Amino acid sequence: MDTIVIKFGGSSVSDNEKLKVVANKIIDLYNKENNIVVVVSAQGKTTDNLISQAKELSQNIEDREMDTY
Repeated sequence: MDTIVIKFGGSSVSDNEKLKVVANKIIDLYNKENNIVVVVSAQGKTTDNLISQAKELSQNIEDREMDTY
């Protein structure tokens, strides 16, 4: 049994149709008796929105809090 790590970026999961495509790829790999590790980015522009909100709340954001170190 192989272990497969796959990552989907935000545009890959930006709407329900794309989510279905991603889900079907994962299901197909799983059904072939693979161990699957899936990393999924936030949908669409969610990350950009979260960063903007964080900057509105604080002028002194630690790199650790922004996952940039």
